[in-house]
Amino acid sequence: MAGPGGFRQLPNGIIESYGGPGLFWYAHKAFEDFVLTIEWRITRPEDNSGVFLRTPPLSATPQPAIERGYEVQIDDRGLDPDANVRGSALHLTGAIYRLAPAVRRPSRSVGRWNEFEISARGRTLAVRLNSEHVSLLENASREPRGHTGLQNHHEGSAVQFRNLRIALL
Repeated sequence: MAGPGGFRQLPNGIIESYGGPGLFWYAHKAFEDFVLTIEWRITRPEDNSGVFLRTPPLSATPQPAIERGYEVQIDDRGLDPDANVRGSALHLTGAIYRLAPAVRRPSRSVGRWNEFEISARGRTLAVRLNSEHVSLLENASREPRGHTGLQNHHEGSAVQFRNLRIALL
């Protein structure tokens, strides 16, 4: 865990974020080309989280992941924190945060499970949400290899995750 907050274990293999901002990251291996699938659900409309890809190793802070990795956003409000405006395609669920917009919003309502399928192949990142294409980043300029992680965004946000699977390509 890098940063404050964390993840609590719930029944049936579910983990839930709390506190933050932080990142629960897999330190044992860095990945290059892969397809990652993960199920998630929000518990309130204000919940915010993300799935991080290709991040550098972390220690006390998640900042290197934010600056040098990629985040697939979970925020159905699409809140742009700088402009304090909702509906920003670069901040909406499925967007590659601030780099590639979400072209649609196929996420399900609060309390229902969703599934990301995120592929990282060379310099291309693609995101599918509930079997629909959501975003694409081509010619990605950041590191082509790194760690994966789950974000705990802020106090009061409780995003749940289950069934994380990664297939190497």
